[in-house]
Amino acid sequence: MSSEEHPRAHLRKPSLDDFVFEGESAPLLLQKRVVFGLAAGFVALVVAYVAVSEALGVSYDIDAEPFQDWVDGWGIAGPIIYMAVLAISVLIAPIPNAPIFVAAGLAWGPVLGTVYSMAGMMTGSAMAFYISRMLGRRHLARLVGGKMAMRMDEVAESMGGRVIFLARMLPVVNFDWVSFVAGLTSIRFAVFFLFSFLGMLLPTFVGVAAGDGLGRDIRITLFYGGVWVAGIVASAAFFWHRQRRWRARRRARVASAERAPGMRDV
Repeated sequence: MSSEEHPRAHLRKPSLDDFVFEGESAPLLLQKRVVFGLAAGFVALVVAYVAVSEALGVSYDIDAEPFQDWVDGWGIAGPIIYMAVLAISVLIAPIPNAPIFVAAGLAWGPVLGTVYSMAGMMTGSAMAFYISRMLGRRHLARLVGGKMAMRMDEVAESMGGRVIFLARMLPVVNFDWVSFVAGLTSIRFAVFFLFSFLGMLLPTFVGVAAGDGLGRDIRITLFYGGVWVAGIVASAAFFWHRQRRWRARRRARVASAERAPGMRDV
């Protein structure tokens, strides 16, 4: 049978290069001017906030009780609605998750907030995985567009647990679509679920803890914000390192082709 009928025939050991293709320009959040501007802006904001607060004697505490009372008024429906919103946000990738995590931390604290957030995210990821697996490559282009479907198909050939884990950990790009990609492969659902859980746990906790800090001491939120910015800088450094390697490989291939017999006149 053809290789399309046997998806396992396409699978190989996953590579970190699979998520950024050769010749691809840097995404906006990975461009040096944006990364350095974001880091400098965050530091300036923190310094200005602390200086003004100290000068004016402003408290670092924010009264979160009104918001918490409002959430408590929903009863058991509150966490259920929250988890449903998160699950839908996975299927509709443009919805950012970070503000939702902050709200969860403010409402339920770091432990329950993380539990509810992970439950919603994992539910949405599982739904995306099975939707992709049921529809297959033939119908996927109708959902995400031809260009994205082509890119997803390329990544699908090398999808693996390690790649899923790293994609979930990167804070600079929304990788919700990795659930759809995984559904196109023969990767076992248990492997996908486990590595997705492990990869999303730390970023989710950071966002929830930042929200929890708003209800106690905003300096805690600023600290976790710094952790998030550091993650962006680290991701950007990783991307730049990969770009330099790709350019070196490309130059080596061009030089090799020029030296090859019969290629001088091409």
